[in-house]
Amino acid sequence: MCCCIGTISLFLAKSAKFVYGVEKIVDASIQNAIENAKINNIENLKFFVGKAEEIITGEYENGNIRDIDVIVVDPPRKGLDKLAIDTMLKLLPKRIVYVSCDSSTLARDLKLLCEKEYELKKLTVVDQFARSYHTETVALLSNNLKKKESYITLDVEMADYYCIKGEWEKASNTGK
Repeated sequence: MCCCIGTISLFLAKSAKFVYGVEKIVDASIQNAIENAKINNIENLKFFVGKAEEIITGEYENGNIRDIDVIVVDPPRKGLDKLAIDTMLKLLPKRIVYVSCDSSTLARDLKLLCEKEYELKKLTVVDQFARSYHTETVALLSNNLKKKESYITLDVEMADYYCIKGEWEKASNTGK
């Protein structure tokens, strides 16, 4: 979200299989991001102009993306809208990295994400703007879903059973 000229996307592409960058406001930023990718010989990414939640959901529903491991969001001060949060919960990446320039909207969004499927693992505040009250906060969330077991576990005392010719039978009270 708000990938601008692709700074974070280009950095992530060095370690990722594929990266999607979305900028919903400035088309020229995406053109700069595409040019920056060419200059740096990075080809494992694709940039879009539009709302990230709509584009990524559309790409997912069309089968163009699957198994998203990480979503990195860097929203404007207003934070994420409900559709963006709902989309992230639908896609269920293993991790979410949330970069925020407004701690109050970050807190609001983290509450919504952590009430559902995620757990806050780390939070770091970075003072990039000395002598001002503005800070950047980076939060790491991890999917806390527990996989449901597809089998039943039983505790059995083997002393209660005996084997005759490869067949197990329950011992009777007669002392067998």
